[in-house]
Amino acid sequence: MKFKTAALATLILGLLSACSSKNERAFVGGCVSMGASRENCSCAYEKVDAIHKIDSLNFGEIFGTEEHKKIQLAFAQSVVQCIKENGL
Repeated sequence: MKFKTAALATLILGLLSACSSKNERAFVGGCVSMGASRENCSCAYEKVDAIHKIDSLNFGEIFGTEEHKKIQLAFAQSVVQCIKENGL
């Protein structure tokens, strides 16, 4: 039964990630690699995307600009906020 649950969780995660944008996968993946949970990273992405419309941006074009720095700061602050809301 434990194997079936793990397999189902993997399938659902795969389906959810297939629906996410390239920018979302990059942000969430980078966040998770820094040690935050996927739940908190996704939460932070949603908060920042609601304000900065990340899905519509080409980060190759804005890399190093003030806009890029604002998004990075907003994302870091949102991760902290999501951890407070959701726990680790």
